[in-house]
Amino acid sequence: MDRKYGESLDHWQTNKKHENRSGEISKSSIADVLYHESCRLSSKKRFNEALTLINVAIENIETNFEFHNQKAIILENLNRYSESSVAYDRALELNDIDEIYENKARMLYKWANSLNDKNKALNLISEAIEILPVSSKDKYFEKFWYLKGSILDCLGETIESRRCYLMAEGMRDEIRELDSQTDFLNNSKDTLINITGTRFYFGMEPFRKGIIVNLIMEPDNEHDPDAIRVELEGETVGYVANNDYTLIENVKSATEIKELKISRAEVVLIYLDEYVIAKLLE
Repeated sequence: MDRKYGESLDHWQTNKKHENRSGEISKSSIADVLYHESCRLSSKKRFNEALTLINVAIENIETNFEFHNQKAIILENLNRYSESSVAYDRALELNDIDEIYENKARMLYKWANSLNDKNKALNLISEAIEILPVSSKDKYFEKFWYLKGSILDCLGETIESRRCYLMAEGMRDEIRELDSQTDFLNNSKDTLINITGTRFYFGMEPFRKGIIVNLIMEPDNEHDPDAIRVELEGETVGYVANNDYTLIENVKSATEIKELKISRAEVVLIYLDEYVIAKLLE
């Protein structure tokens, strides 16, 4: 406790004793002064001193939700996120108001953003999104979903990442289209392939739903003897995906389809704006 505050508290206690015939000061009165001084110190970024005072306030009055909320804010600013979360939870037990949910959600966002452990970060930002009050969505909704999307990107969850980015932009129609395409991939009875390497040729320009492409095997390809080139009107437009970096779920690789000796495929959709999905034609 700093000297200035100690002197002011002593002065306050003396005045209160004169007002109180018993000469005693209530715990709630002391706790209230400690709380306000803790807030003042926090505003000056003197968080360790502020924490000392709010802890004493809580020792005097344990059931005041504002005290626990203040403690949580201080711990958050000290980057002691796990302890901050416990303090927020105690505040919410005492009074589950939107302000505290917003505070906790903001803290969880900061905590998730600080972690190298992406699985833990994903759990934290998911919780933040779940508890964020409707009244706070304009303030935090976009950046919370962007962070979740970037974490999923790092975890290789391309589809869920894209959905998060679309949520951040409020693109509901695009989310429904993505879900429809994903459902098609999961349930299609056709043999599907993914055409990759398009950026080395004509990009996505040649492709649209219903286009028929030719499949040309390249057994002498020095990089991959199972390579299958994709041609459109005599021009190479890509290759059938054949490694973990280019394949997506529910499609067949070039190695898996080469024995079928099928020479044509029909484009059925452009998935996630980057994967050309085609079905093999008999």
